[in-house]
Amino acid sequence: MAIRNMLHISKLKAFEAFLESKGYMIIPTVGAYEVLRAQKPKENMVIVYRKGGAKEHLSIMDKDFYLVNEFLRTREAVVSK
Repeated sequence: MAIRNMLHISKLKAFEAFLESKGYMIIPTVGAYEVLRAQKPKENMVIVYRKGGAKEHLSIMDKDFYLVNEFLRTREAVVSK
């Protein structure tokens, strides 16, 4: 399954930087719907998708929920300081 309302399109570059800070390598996307693909050595790939008509949010797989959740919590903590 995919989660479609968690990661806003405007946060994509910040999420990419967050993944890089966690040791992920950004690799070229495959297909028209992928907007971000990242992987750590010997770990599953993280792929972020943009649904055809999506105007505000990107889609992630359930297995990547914890990463997006950590990213959002980290950003929220920085904003609230």
